[in-house]
Amino acid sequence: MATLVMKFGGSLTADARHISRVAQVITAESLAWPRMVVVVSAMAGATDVLMRAADQAATRDAAGYRRTVAQLRADHLTVIKALFDDESQRHDLVARIDRVLFDVLNNCDSVMGRREALPRDRDAILAAGERMMLHILAALVRQEGLNAALIDAASLIVTDDRHLSANPLIDIIDERVEQVIRPLLDAGVVPLVTGFIGVTRTGAVTTLGRGGSDYTATILAASLHADEVWVWTNVDGVMSADPALVPGSRVIPVLSYSEIGELSYFGAHVLHPRAVEPLLPESIPLRVRNPFNLDHAGTLIQAESADTESMLKAVTAVDGLYLSTNEQSIDMTEFLGQLQRIVGRAATGPVIVMQSYQQATLVFVVPTTEGPLAASSAVQRLSATLDCAPGQSRRRDGHDHCNS
Repeated sequence: MATLVMKFGGSLTADARHISRVAQVITAESLAWPRMVVVVSAMAGATDVLMRAADQAATRDAAGYRRTVAQLRADHLTVIKALFDDESQRHDLVARIDRVLFDVLNNCDSVMGRREALPRDRDAILAAGERMMLHILAALVRQEGLNAALIDAASLIVTDDRHLSANPLIDIIDERVEQVIRPLLDAGVVPLVTGFIGVTRTGAVTTLGRGGSDYTATILAASLHADEVWVWTNVDGVMSADPALVPGSRVIPVLSYSEIGELSYFGAHVLHPRAVEPLLPESIPLRVRNPFNLDHAGTLIQAESADTESMLKAVTAVDGLYLSTNEQSIDMTEFLGQLQRIVGRAATGPVIVMQSYQQATLVFVVPTTEGPLAASSAVQRLSATLDCAPGQSRRRDGHDHCNS
């Protein structure tokens, strides 16, 4: 039977109006597709707010993180009040939200006691955003008559222990999907799954990196051998440039997997950079659409791109990068081999290498999706192992930072 996996991004969970539209689309598509899975993102901005709470806890700012969590609670309660008229339903949802946020506060208390927010702590805190939105959206679609089940991705997405940017363990995930998701689909139930969240084999919460809900959706699609994946966002598809920066940018009708991978990696804020990887073996098509413009076909992402008269399809801009350079006389072949062994887990590898007769300059790029500690970890490992002289680093914010 035909199977569709849909994912709704954080831009579509910003307020009651957007969430209501999401519920309408889910209900409508459930009538067209015999099997459907929905992946849910956190409320717009919630992940940043939760990260701020973790930072405040690490600096022993108890009043600060409690205010931050209280404001996040108020934002969700505003949405609940706007979407639900029944008092008992409101009360039930508020109680569910509070249970999630109590866990956040407990984790923040532990962080404050240690004066350090470990990656594992941050993952446990960040997971709250998707969990809260799952409760709200599930109640809303059930109110519309949809037979839906709430699934925490921690019961499905098993990963390694690389916190803040975990790698999925596909064989185990396939088994979990067969055990948890397949019976629900066979019974005509629509599973609503938290995006972004995973869990190690020992039970510690992990996350898949920023934008990880896309990755969750494509992992599930591959495990289910789905027919299509639809990623819903607040634009009509993948744009030729950021509309906020380039007026007159247009929707690209068709892209290949490799093209969208390059665009995502280099700054197109549409898909997680690894989102297409699970789709490759079976060439599962992915479509990017806008729920507020259903007449638009969006962008189709598939194995091969359509022919085009223009060689240049899109222009991207990358924010949030950490650039570290070090100039010294080295054997580049040997150096790159060492680099792969040293920082393979901390970052993605060299992007720019400039070499002259006497010296070489390496520009090493660490995307923020690798987690807040990846850049400093990469520099420390590289400096310690190669015994490099202190190098000069520059962030995109224009400030110089020296590293030893």
